[in-house]
Amino acid sequence: MKYDFVVIGAGVSGLTSAITLAKSGYRVALVEKSERTAPVLRGFSRKGVHFDTGFHYTGGLAPGEPLDIFFRYLGISDRVTSFPFDTEGFDVFRCENPGFEFRVPAGYARLRERLCEAFPVEAKAIDSYLGMVKAVCASMPYLNLDAEVDTGFALRRVLGATLKETLDSLTGNELLKSVLSMHSLLYGVSSCEVSFTQHAAIVGNYYDSARGIRGSGLSLVNAFDERLKLLGVDLFCGAEVTRVLVDAQGAVAGVELASGAALSCPACIATVHPRVLLDLAPEGAFRPAYRKRLGALEETVSAFMAYAVSTAPIASLAGSNLFLLPEADCLNRLGQSPLDKAPFYLSAAYREGGGDPSGYIAIFPSLFKETAAWEGSSSGRRPEEYRQFKKEALSIMQRRIERVCPEIAGNLQYLEGSTPLTLRDFCSTPYGGLYGVKHMVGQYNPQTSTKLRGLYLAGQAVVSPGVMGAVLSGLLACGTILGHDRMRKELKACC
Repeated sequence: MKYDFVVIGAGVSGLTSAITLAKSGYRVALVEKSERTAPVLRGFSRKGVHFDTGFHYTGGLAPGEPLDIFFRYLGISDRVTSFPFDTEGFDVFRCENPGFEFRVPAGYARLRERLCEAFPVEAKAIDSYLGMVKAVCASMPYLNLDAEVDTGFALRRVLGATLKETLDSLTGNELLKSVLSMHSLLYGVSSCEVSFTQHAAIVGNYYDSARGIRGSGLSLVNAFDERLKLLGVDLFCGAEVTRVLVDAQGAVAGVELASGAALSCPACIATVHPRVLLDLAPEGAFRPAYRKRLGALEETVSAFMAYAVSTAPIASLAGSNLFLLPEADCLNRLGQSPLDKAPFYLSAAYREGGGDPSGYIAIFPSLFKETAAWEGSSSGRRPEEYRQFKKEALSIMQRRIERVCPEIAGNLQYLEGSTPLTLRDFCSTPYGGLYGVKHMVGQYNPQTSTKLRGLYLAGQAVVSPGVMGAVLSGLLACGTILGHDRMRKELKACC
């Protein structure tokens, strides 16, 4: 079968790429090794409660904001319904030592006001920080449709100051620095590793607005799937790509599937983990230095996670997420604390059609080494020693969660957990990275274009994690193919 493009991987970046190319008139095949598209984004249900595994909330989705414009361009905006989180506290920062709580409001002006109320002598630092965040977002291609598409932004993410260095230059108040770093729990890189530019590009959209999607990530996947069908994209699920085929001139000629079948195409977009890409590309397709760089890329932290159903509503999570920090400086060593002292993120889970939270999803950052003793095992075939380890980890998480949300105690109807090993197998990341490859100072992540003619890259490793980052990477890959001026003109028409 012959196609203009084959897209490898049907996560959000692959779905975005396939839709963009198809709506531009190309014949597209989308290949996914799982049985369904976007398996991580779909989540799962227990006892009538849906648990999101790849989507909890997002920034930039209010009317007229970047993600709203992207969804309009992709033709899915009328298929999803978003709703605002609590505008006076969509995220709640709570520190145990010292005891302190801060509710993050929506909107830069309100955020500045609230920060200055909590830290009255830090107005100058707060203004500088918020101004710098705005400047980064204004310089980011596609977030700002008038920003130049060049290498400058990418270089600042690799060579610029870290978040910690930037905050240290603005203030000596450790609690304020911790509040401004809290969202590192959403991208899995500690404040002393992530560049300020990368941090700002992610949090800037949350500061504008924070919204959820009715029906959670599953409804978003369904919207993507409907659009694929309408545009005539050929979808191959349960079909793993094992090799990118190259012609005698050294250009992409197609892909080979595990079944032995081949799909012919002069170009493809790969959205897989960069290390997986090394197994797909033929020997000699990449220079040794490039292969070595991809093989050495560090992943974000992994995590222990808990999923619970409560028989009573969890009022404290209605329209808000909780960020719990045992100590103000613990985000400088993300993933390195034992489970009973690790920071964690808590988000609500809902019954279908229900208005009040009926469960929760908890994320406790950790390192893969916590479960490395059983890395040779596979899902469903773990040894008893591992199962006992997981049971104790779940017990520790439950005790800590009930201490900060006492209304949960005694009301649990269902409780289950996952470990870094679970994430490794479910997310197809070598070491269970919660958000894929790290974006950190000193690490050169792959760019959209490659030296192999006709091969382009997209995915969280290219731009940033989350739905916004995945959509952006797909649009950036297609902009590289179709022309960024054309892409931005078409996006502006959706404003």
